[in-house]
Amino acid sequence: MELNQQPWPDGSLLGRMSARTRQRFLELGTTVTYGPRQHVFRQGEESHHVLVVLDGLVKVFVDTEFGRPVLLGLRGRGDLLGEMAMLEHRRRSADVVTCAPARVKLIGNAQLKTFFDRSPDAWAAMAGSLSQRLSGANVRRAEFVACPAPVRVGRVLAEIARAYGVRTPDGWDLDVGLTQTEIASLAGVALATFEKALHRLHRSGLVHRKSRRIVVDDLAGLSRFGVADRPNPYQYGIGDEDVAHS
Repeated sequence: MELNQQPWPDGSLLGRMSARTRQRFLELGTTVTYGPRQHVFRQGEESHHVLVVLDGLVKVFVDTEFGRPVLLGLRGRGDLLGEMAMLEHRRRSADVVTCAPARVKLIGNAQLKTFFDRSPDAWAAMAGSLSQRLSGANVRRAEFVACPAPVRVGRVLAEIARAYGVRTPDGWDLDVGLTQTEIASLAGVALATFEKALHRLHRSGLVHRKSRRIVVDDLAGLSRFGVADRPNPYQYGIGDEDVAHS
């Protein structure tokens, strides 16, 4: 199927564009295919181009001053990366690494700016995708302060399953090329805390492991896990020993 005719995720840059604008946008740049676990951007390098994910999944990392990389998020089909470095004329602020084989469109900064200057609706699409990303980061920060670790783990797993999971007879398979350490980082918890939370979710019948992967058995139940129906910090149903934040 022609790229412009494919269904793109609603919140992505390509999903927000009109068919006419998207067609012109997809004519820009060069299409490149990367293998699994390949660096596409490196933190600190100069910015000369952006990329749009056509197929596959990539992960966004930041190396911290303490030597521990932090996984900030995942980006999939239709998502734009590198636009902040382009707009602010600065170096890359994060590493971008493929989770599995990925096909992307590389577009030079100058070419993209010219396109946006001639397409106001494209600017609006990029602003919308940036706003959604910022809102998601704000929610994640609020959850880090307010939610017990098992709740954060459950919400991250549900988010990954909804966006990138593969529906199978066993449930939603999170075969997305992420290690448990990386998923723990996304939830803002240590690996030991993540494993403890995963065990509780398994006992609750919400997830199970399969061939070193995580499968979500009950996505609706996982999404509801830890949601308080009254302002009571103990409504999560999680014992004190489980409420670890690091």
